[in-house]
Amino acid sequence: MLRLAEMKDMTDWIRLNREFMDFEIQDNNLWNNIDLAENEELAEVFAEALKSPENIAIFMIEDGGKTIGFANLVKIFSVWSEGFALMIDDLYLADEYQGRGYGTKVMEEIEDYARRNNFKRLQFQSEESNPKAKAFYTKIGYRPAAMSFYVRYL
Repeated sequence: MLRLAEMKDMTDWIRLNREFMDFEIQDNNLWNNIDLAENEELAEVFAEALKSPENIAIFMIEDGGKTIGFANLVKIFSVWSEGFALMIDDLYLADEYQGRGYGTKVMEEIEDYARRNNFKRLQFQSEESNPKAKAFYTKIGYRPAAMSFYVRYL
């Protein structure tokens, strides 16, 4: 179901990221620095990410040879986890595949990847305006940590 992305995945990754951005941007202005009209900008981001496997892992989610989602993961060092942690920056599964067990399987595979690669913690954020995501993560055993997320675009 999960496999590491390759350059041949760029078109699918861009398409799915645009779907994801359309969903995320609809209810607030938090992610306002991406120009949705610019596929070229997303292509550059994808290519740059693939050049940094020591810091970034992009997974394509597939079912029966069809790409149905992606996961963008960032590797960080954390004193609080006493080593390296894996942060899910983005996880997207196309609407028609949600609620059918794919998300649970994807999270299990991400956890397995983290364990195999000696990460001490898996972490991510989920917007308060996404009750489906909150319900899903709670259902599979994750608990929210009360923190604030601060952003300044440079």
